[in-house]
Amino acid sequence: MNTSARYTIILGALGLLLSCSPPNIDVSVVDVAGRKHIKLSQDWGFIFSDKQAPCVREVGLYEPESWERDHAVWLIEVKGDIQCLDLASVRVGETPTGWQEVAALSAVRGKTYLIWVDGIGMSKTNITF
Repeated sequence: MNTSARYTIILGALGLLLSCSPPNIDVSVVDVAGRKHIKLSQDWGFIFSDKQAPCVREVGLYEPESWERDHAVWLIEVKGDIQCLDLASVRVGETPTGWQEVAALSAVRGKTYLIWVDGIGMSKTNITF
């Protein structure tokens, strides 16, 4: 087997290994007219950037010390038997179409919470009210 064929096989195998797990979901928080918006994207590009709205199952806010589902400060999840829905952004405290609120927003002003996003990929970041 020549050298270029060997490199092609190795690069192909690496590509398959990398594609086994989804990339992390990018999470950012922006203030729009005094309201917090969570912006979500996911980069599926292996060579060039290919940012897309991620397929998300749930978005929650938690106390930093205890981010268990039953201690959520705010939690939304997809309705019914749907695995996940594409979600590019959500205003904290509002429930998008196709979603249901599991825990109503009870955040305290001036306090920092953990945002946890789960779906095809996952991520977490902080948000301060």
